Amino acid sequence: MAGSAGGVEHDATLPAGDVMRAFLAIDIPDEIQQRLSAMQEQLRETSASARWVPPDSIHLTLKFLGEISEKRVEDIHTSLVGLTWIHFSVAVRGVGFFPGTGSPRVFWAGLQSSTVMGLAKQIDSRLARAGFDSEERAFRPHLTLARTNNHRLERTLVAAAEQFGETEFGTFIADRFFLYQSTLNPGGAIHSKLKEYPL
Repeated sequence: MAGSAGGVEHDATLPAGDVMRAFLAIDIPDEIQQRLSAMQEQLRETSASARWVPPDSIHLTLKFLGEISEKRVEDIHTSLVGLTWIHFSVAVRGVGFFPGTGSPRVFWAGLQSSTVMGLAKQIDSRLARAGFDSEERAFRPHLTLARTNNHRLERTLVAAAEQFGETEFGTFIADRFFLYQSTLNPGGAIHSKLKEYPL
């Protein structure tokens, strides 16, 4: 698809160390993060097992890369430089659970976009040629709001979330995505931008 030239480096310096957790994602505007945060607060007391994602860590993940060596960052960058795509609209609407309400482990907000699945497929294809594993499961765009390490999230959360099933949280234009490093610590993951790719 036609678009502007993509693939510019971000100002962040690469972290020290041999291995990092990494993913590619689109940022969500602050106003939508705030609406999602307000919902999280309203639902927080309905679940003791949910680990809630901080609002500033809510992203539209295009591909999770897992643990990679630092030298692979340049392989990723080389694969994605030159990727062109048009800006596209993303509507954040409704909520749901993975793998379903019968045994819910992840609570998410839904996304509607005509082209984000194509972008994710293009990214996956380019990285596969560089030796990264291709996605085995179909891409399902969503925003993770909470997850659990237990067997399942409580039915009380599932029931309380029904009121948000058709809620409109906002619409935005996606015009870039980022390569992120995710650093795990006791207080939750810290995400750092390593590279930026305008669309």
